[in-house]
Amino acid sequence: MIMYQRLFLGNKTLKLKEVNSTNSYLKELISANDKELEGLVVVAENQSSGRGQKGSLWESEDGKNLTFSILLKPNIPISKQFIISKSISLGIIAFLNDLGLNLLKIKWPNDIYCNDKKIAGILIENSIKGNNINSSVVGIGLNVNQINFQSENNPTSLTKELMCNELNLDELLNQLLFFIEKSYTDLKLSKETLINSNYTNNLYWINEFRSFRKGNKLIEGTILGVNEVGKLKILVNNVIETFGLKEITFFR
Repeated sequence: MIMYQRLFLGNKTLKLKEVNSTNSYLKELISANDKELEGLVVVAENQSSGRGQKGSLWESEDGKNLTFSILLKPNIPISKQFIISKSISLGIIAFLNDLGLNLLKIKWPNDIYCNDKKIAGILIENSIKGNNINSSVVGIGLNVNQINFQSENNPTSLTKELMCNELNLDELLNQLLFFIEKSYTDLKLSKETLINSNYTNNLYWINEFRSFRKGNKLIEGTILGVNEVGKLKILVNNVIETFGLKEITFFR
């Protein structure tokens, strides 16, 4: 039996029946007690107002999925904040690979795809101190046992992809935290080159000529990667253009 032993991530875990958002709950918790230790995890069976990027909602059936937030203290320059997202994304990819899933990709900026379908999402909210990221609240939603979805974003879940019966959420959380901690340790050890390379290799549509929607306009280009601040780099008409969050959408 494989043992997924962790050093600090999840050593203190708060399990809640229902909360509006685990990110909001954790941010309120650390604002009231700034001595909370790195690695604190808040897990909720149900989020009444689960959030994605820029206020979008995260669909999750009560008690069926993993919805949780982690407190990290990366202490890195503000300009390098997107490497946190890279590190967390790679940890989730490694976890899903360990389960036996394949065709896994990181869809910029914050989704994990399996077989061209969304299986997980990430929301990171940073606290700044001086010129550095003092703390990061990392919210993660992973579709596990949910079968039916209302969303039009083509979601999927572990049980659907693995074609199996209900999975144990506590066991999966322990396993997922192990891989996130392993990937985050690379960040703490300043292995930026390794993280950047692995992230680019796992990026959705990387080096593929594709269509995108920029406002009301349709453009075509090739994703080359992301820059240091997390903007997507696309080669359009032989010119490299960069796009921030919500400035461009993937078009199928």
